[in-house]
Amino acid sequence: MPIASFYTLPPTLLTPHEQQRGMCRVIAKVWQVMGEADILCPDRETGQIMDDLLWTFQAGAFVPHVRGAGESIRIHDGGVWPLQSKALVLCGLDELPTPVPACERLIDFIPVAEQTRDLARERYKRLKNAGFTMQVHPLEV
Repeated sequence: MPIASFYTLPPTLLTPHEQQRGMCRVIAKVWQVMGEADILCPDRETGQIMDDLLWTFQAGAFVPHVRGAGESIRIHDGGVWPLQSKALVLCGLDELPTPVPACERLIDFIPVAEQTRDLARERYKRLKNAGFTMQVHPLEV
């Protein structure tokens, strides 16, 4: 049974950049545990931001990644998603991909802003109804 882990972004991470840096820390952990992941971004701009941050989010950290195919961490943007993945990380998507790519693990984030929190609640309900085992974790700063 696949697992969906939602990370609550703390209110102390007020700017989108700080929130994305927090997401990079989770991506680094996913890479260490799962060995690979596909990062789904809503648009090219977010994909480029995540690409840049994975190089600089933490001094001394290295997460091998590429936009598209070819590395253990793959960044996808603009609605072209893989059909399956060992681990999926949703970075800024308002809605789940349709269909949700087959995966062992799905990582999503619960943002601070109330409007986007409601969208995260909808993604949570949809994944639970699809048979995912649900987890919620605080993202510690």
